[in-house]
Amino acid sequence: MTAFLVSLVAVFGFAAGIYGTGIVGAAQRAIAQANAGLSAMLDSGLSDDEKEAAVRKAGIALIVGSGAIAWRLVACLAAAALPIYLAEFAGLAPAAAVFDLMLRLDYIIGVSVALIVLVWLFKRKDPDKPQTGYGSGDRFLHMLAFSGPGIQKFAIRLEDMFLGRKIKGVADQPPVLVTSLARGGTTAVLNALHDLPGMVTHTYRDMPFATAPLLWSRLSAPLKREVARQKRAHGDGLSIDLDSPEAFDEIFWMLYWPGKYKSDRIPLWTSEDAKAEAAGVFRRMFRKMAVLRGGGRGRYLSKNNANIARLQLLPEMFPDCGIVVLLRNPAAHAASLLRQHENFLTLQAEDDFVRRYMRDIGHLEFGQLHRPIGFDGFDPGAYDPRTPDYWLAYWIAAFVQVQTHVAQCHILAQDDLRQTPDATMQALCKGLQIDAGTVDFASYFRNTPDVTDRDVFDPALLAQADKLYAALAQYAVGPQHSDKAS
Repeated sequence: MTAFLVSLVAVFGFAAGIYGTGIVGAAQRAIAQANAGLSAMLDSGLSDDEKEAAVRKAGIALIVGSGAIAWRLVACLAAAALPIYLAEFAGLAPAAAVFDLMLRLDYIIGVSVALIVLVWLFKRKDPDKPQTGYGSGDRFLHMLAFSGPGIQKFAIRLEDMFLGRKIKGVADQPPVLVTSLARGGTTAVLNALHDLPGMVTHTYRDMPFATAPLLWSRLSAPLKREVARQKRAHGDGLSIDLDSPEAFDEIFWMLYWPGKYKSDRIPLWTSEDAKAEAAGVFRRMFRKMAVLRGGGRGRYLSKNNANIARLQLLPEMFPDCGIVVLLRNPAAHAASLLRQHENFLTLQAEDDFVRRYMRDIGHLEFGQLHRPIGFDGFDPGAYDPRTPDYWLAYWIAAFVQVQTHVAQCHILAQDDLRQTPDATMQALCKGLQIDAGTVDFASYFRNTPDVTDRDVFDPALLAQADKLYAALAQYAVGPQHSDKAS
């Protein structure tokens, strides 16, 4: 019994050593340095010189980190050994007897289980705290998948070669393309439409090989990946898991139109940008998603904010497609854009992987990655992106573009979704030729007024935005807009 008590003191000493020396933090920092070097090697956005410098820096830091781990480990072992030899010196229990006990399989299992339970009890995750769900292995796989465009294109070819037969006989159906500037309410509409029968789209489970959903679903099936439902990094209160819808088709646009993604802006797509090869890849992807998630049937549903830059090209690439543009009150929308820009500046500064992930999937709206779409009339240099007027001017330029193509769009006012969600969504579904049945759409949308402080904006700029909003609102779907603008 004495040997058992001494062994527990030794285990406690080892645990205290781990806590006191900070060896876990040192190990995490070493892993982070290794990941940083690996990330640099696999980052197609860096030059060879930049990669070499980053890898050299990570290598030096890793050597230093290894030394830090080594002395901490020695200290932990000493903290465990000290009570054992003190007990022997005091004549309480022979050190050999204590070591024999601690090396028994049943002892190791029992103590390990007890420690795991204690750690779980004292360090349970806060359910209200956003979690990334992306461990070291996930990050490595993501970095590998996006180390260069060749990987994603190869995945497409591989899938077409081995699983192309799966989409034979699957009918082409016109996609439903939901877009707006970010923070316009597109995610809520995506969720509402995704839950209707016959609608299919990507989910987070398709990452990081969203370009080959059929192939990746087979390869990843043995992993049985599960992530607890968690709040999005956007700070908007929406929760997601691996099966939440999130269209990743911007990855395809970046693969086939890389020249569009300039360092300071993203030009608009026009008819001259049409590419038959890319259109064929998109159509096959729509059918693959129908196989994967619709049993061979289904219309592809996309929520892609960048599609607001393609309002001319989309109807030509996908005849009969349904383009849904969310229209939000300009003051509230611009204020939300500014808040999200500041949010991602912080997130990307704290964790470079957040920046890389958003870059890889084409979310270039905010933070360090912010590249405005090159709408006519918008001068990015005229305002500071950390001021409200920058985002209001951006809103105006974007929706002047929408106004030009309003005849090809279904305008969906966010105020209508807040006030009369069922009638508004039923009208949208009718226009898109989607059977909405008796779905209760109210649960998808907030019912509180969309208000903000208007005094922070330039009055002339705000008046211009309000006038444009009123003109576009006349085209919004729903019974409250039955008298359409001509």
